[in-house]
Amino acid sequence: MKLKLTPTQNLCVGYLESGFKLIQLGEQFYFIKGERRQKVLPKTLDALVNRGALAHTEQGDYMLSDEFVEHRKRMLETNDPEQTRH
Repeated sequence: MKLKLTPTQNLCVGYLESGFKLIQLGEQFYFIKGERRQKVLPKTLDALVNRGALAHTEQGDYMLSDEFVEHRKRMLETNDPEQTRH
């Protein structure tokens, strides 16, 4: 897994982490949460899959990969100022 993400890729991950759902309408993909809708390019999703951040399920859904979720948890723990003070 390549851990370095572009700002756009990082933004997409942030949408998923904050509860947005990824849907496809026709040929276009969107992050949806309530009334908010943000367009995302298929090539961005493909890049996230290639980097290991997203998994593409057999049902055609995209979700954060288990490996990436674990990586994010480790990064947050490493950068937690509460833990570094003890």
